[in-house]
Amino acid sequence: MEDRIKANAELVRRVALENMNVEVSYDLDGVRWLDGFIDRQRDGATEEVKRKLSSTLGAYLGECIRQTYGGEWVQHPEFGWSVRMREGFSVFPFNKVRKQLSVDDGEGESVLGLFTALDPLLANAGKPAAFSGSLPSVESPSSKPAWWKFW
Repeated sequence: MEDRIKANAELVRRVALENMNVEVSYDLDGVRWLDGFIDRQRDGATEEVKRKLSSTLGAYLGECIRQTYGGEWVQHPEFGWSVRMREGFSVFPFNKVRKQLSVDDGEGESVLGLFTALDPLLANAGKPAAFSGSLPSVESPSSKPAWWKFW
C-alpha cells in the first residue's frame, strides 16, 4: 500500500506539470500550491471527486511532510494512514485534505497551516508544558479524524 501512496503522490506532480504547467516538489512551495489548488476545487467538485482528490492529494501532502520533516507511512487500525514523524507524533494527511475540501466557508482548514506548524510542533514535542494549568480538551479522532494525534 505504501507504494500506491507514493505513486499517487507522483501522479499529483505529473498532472500538475502536464495539465497545469506547474512543477511541484515535495516541499513548502509544493504545499503552497496544494493549498490553493484544494481551495479552488472545493466549490465545484462533487462529493465523489472530493473523495478521489482526498486520496491523491493526501498522498502528495504526506510525501511533502515525510520528505521535508522525515517520518514513515504507518497505517493506524482505527484512523487510517498517517506519517509517523517520531514515536508519539503522527499526522494524518488524507484527513487534513478531506477536511479542507469539505469545509463550507473555506476558513479554518489548511494543509499549508498544518505543514508550517510542524516545525515548531516537532521542536516542542515531548517537552513539558510551560504552565501549570490543564490543557483544553482535544476533539476525539473517533468522532472527527484529527490531522495529528499524540500517542
